[in-house]
Amino acid sequence: MNRKSLLNQLELAYSPLTAYEFAVVKDDKAIERALEKASLYIIGQRPVITFENVIPDTSVYQLNFEIHQKGNPNILKCKLPFDQEIFGLMADNVVDVAFNYLDKTVKQVSPPFNNIHGFSLVKHKKEGKEFLIWFSPEKLLQNWWKEIIECEIEGDWKSFLHYKVHYVGKATKQSILKRLTGHSTFQDILSLESPVTEKQLPANEVVILPFEFQDNLQIQSFGPGSDTKDMVASLLGENYPDQEKVFLDAEKALIKAMQPSYNKEMFDNYPVSKDGLYNDNYDAISYTFIDPIVLTYDEGTIRGGLTHIGGDAILILDNNEFKLVRHE
Repeated sequence: MNRKSLLNQLELAYSPLTAYEFAVVKDDKAIERALEKASLYIIGQRPVITFENVIPDTSVYQLNFEIHQKGNPNILKCKLPFDQEIFGLMADNVVDVAFNYLDKTVKQVSPPFNNIHGFSLVKHKKEGKEFLIWFSPEKLLQNWWKEIIECEIEGDWKSFLHYKVHYVGKATKQSILKRLTGHSTFQDILSLESPVTEKQLPANEVVILPFEFQDNLQIQSFGPGSDTKDMVASLLGENYPDQEKVFLDAEKALIKAMQPSYNKEMFDNYPVSKDGLYNDNYDAISYTFIDPIVLTYDEGTIRGGLTHIGGDAILILDNNEFKLVRHE
């Protein structure tokens, strides 16, 4: 008996971006390249996250700081060494740290610096100053758990990665940056959603989570009398579905699972669809998240990054049964 399954692993193509950060970077070519393979996104919300008690330590060439979140009792104590390969610094390089404050009306002239939503590292060269890298709290955490940077972090960092889901969308015909520029639903969320914490702008709480596929693993088994051509095609990877079709199917699966309040179409008939994977006749399809995020919605949560292959999974069986399987 022939069987065919497809395991889809979604991962963040870039760190979560607040609406404020999105407005700043939406024309950045480097960000656009990073999002090249991302065609699915979630618009969510979480309390404001900031860098606090930031103190440059010149004796050991590092930045000491804490990460705080409104309403979260956990505090992360962090040490970011400048002397690491990704920054490309030489022994005699001088590094400046530029801070982006949430409240620009309050002047801070000496450490510790507080209420910071991002900072940049800039190195001095003979020709002038060279921008190295920019971090928001979420970008620093994401770069750290993906082992892009070295950073010492103490505390329950996963508690900072909970997102209330407002909307699930796709951008298969254009980049996510272009898709969200002027997006009416995005603007509605910013206009209509109340801040999670008092005296905060929704632009600092509403976030965009862009996703790409880390992998689409197709597993096929063949019984007696199977077509040799089908077997060869499977071995050569020639019968995989088009990525756009998988993204379209993933969008429907996530919307049906979480029923986000700003999505107008809830795809109640899914997995039946014209542009998804229904006509590919899989015996099993699953969607899971690789990163250690928690997506919250009215009926519960979907957790990612619980094992090396993902977390809770949205499962479609025999082109009919639809369920959320929670990882124990």
